[in-house]
Order: sequence, then C-alpha cells, then structure tokens
Amino acid sequence: MNNYNNVDDLIAIHDLLIKNLQIFSSSFKIQKEKYKHAVLSDELASDFSDIDIERMKILFENGWITEEQLNLGEKINAFLEEMNKDKSLWTDEAVKKSLEWEKCREMGLELLESLGY
Repeated sequence: MNNYNNVDDLIAIHDLLIKNLQIFSSSFKIQKEKYKHAVLSDELASDFSDIDIERMKILFENGWITEEQLNLGEKINAFLEEMNKDKSLWTDEAVKKSLEWEKCREMGLELLESLGY
C-alpha cells in the first residue's frame, strides 16, 4: 500500500468508508433504496470486501484507524466469505430477513461505533 502524504486524500478515503459502512449497517429499506438498480447482496458484499477493506488498510497504514478496527473489518469480510458458500443468502429476501445479514449489520454498527459514529 502507498503512504498517503495528502491529508485531503485520507479524509476522502475515511469519509467514503464511513458512508459505505453506514449503508452496510442500515435497514434493508435504506439499502434497497441505495442499490435499487443492482443486485443488493452483491453490491453490499463487493463494496465491503473489494473497496472498504482496502480503504481500511490505507487508513491503518497511515495511522488513522487502529489494528483492532482493521481486525473488525477483516472479521466482517471473513463472515461475508463464509456466507458466500450458501447461495440462498444472496437474494433480496435473504438480505431483508436472514440472521446472517442481520449479523452483518450488527458487526457493521460495531465497527462504526469503534470509529466514533
């Protein structure tokens, strides 16, 4: 990862991470509004696994988040990877009602709280 010397870049990365975590942790209704023209489960998971984890690594390497916070993000990512083994969890109905997606929201809220939000 690159060291970011521009504070404005780090602020932007941080703000985008918080915005995505807020959506990830939101109710199904809010999530569906945000991703109304996409496959909701895929968007939530890929935004977190492909984008937010990288943002967290950059913020950690630049001293903006703690190792504990990064580990929380990696825990969520591992849970999403485990969920990927069960195709029934990748429907809108599952995102709305399954215990697994509810656990994702709870872990996302825990991460947001650790970040001060």
